Amino acid sequence: MHDFLKSEDGQSVVEFALVAPILLLILCGIIDFGWIFSAQLATNNCAREGARYASTCSSYDMVEYETNQKVIATASDLIRGNLVTSVFYNIPSNPGSGDVTVSIESEVNALTIVADTIFGNEKIKLSSSVTMKVG
Repeated sequence: MHDFLKSEDGQSVVEFALVAPILLLILCGIIDFGWIFSAQLATNNCAREGARYASTCSSYDMVEYETNQKVIATASDLIRGNLVTSVFYNIPSNPGSGDVTVSIESEVNALTIVADTIFGNEKIKLSSSVTMKVG
């Protein structure tokens, strides 16, 4: 009986059972963070390309549509399906003499339940805004 109490045969299994959920939680958090960070970088890139296009566009009456088409063409598959593009000139009466601001809003789905729990929603909303001098 004394040898049975000193046996450590199941110790590693119990330790693994205690540590495994924490390790899985950390791993899922790393995956979700990378996924969301990649989508945010893609959103930033779309806003930058849209602002660059809108700042050099010569027809101001079609700039919103053409900028939106440029943004969609630039977007990665990760965010392409749900982009909202807004174009604002700080001097609407004379757009060629001021600045243009392009704002992009997108959504990305959470991959694991970790991001869903942290953000409180299955879809994470991302946004980016870039201002450039027109000319």
